[in-house]
Amino acid sequence: MFPCAMTMNITDDRLMLATLGVLLVMLVAMFTGGTTGQVLFSYTIIVFFGLYLLVGTRGQARDVSTRPFLKLAAGLVGMLAVLFAALWYFHFQNPTYADPTYWLGFPRATAVLVYGIWMPPALYLMFAYPYFFDKYIWDEDEATEFREMERREAPTAAGGDD
Repeated sequence: MFPCAMTMNITDDRLMLATLGVLLVMLVAMFTGGTTGQVLFSYTIIVFFGLYLLVGTRGQARDVSTRPFLKLAAGLVGMLAVLFAALWYFHFQNPTYADPTYWLGFPRATAVLVYGIWMPPALYLMFAYPYFFDKYIWDEDEATEFREMERREAPTAAGGDD
């Protein structure tokens, strides 16, 4: 059947399985459509972002505690959940955008999207990355090893006309 399905270790790959499950729910929400499908799709995309962040840091989380990475993902998911709730609330207040109330030059739901959903999560991750890099990703021993490898002269290529 599928070679990867036979070698999958459920305990090691639970983040990948959770991500695939979320994507399946997202697909069902897309086919369902309507208000329920739209809201379900929004919240599955939020969970997908959090899982995507955890999958991306999984290699480093094996060397250090997973708690900081989980807190970062939970903060992102929480922030997006509140902002998407505000987006849907304002959208359902005036779904046709007839005579809208404007915030910072946009109808309220659009302002939540532009100034809330796009900017704060990006800033949150942008400021969290340097902290995580210095504390959990950068390894001075590995950097020293790479510097030593760089100092050594590379062997000459056999038969190459460089």
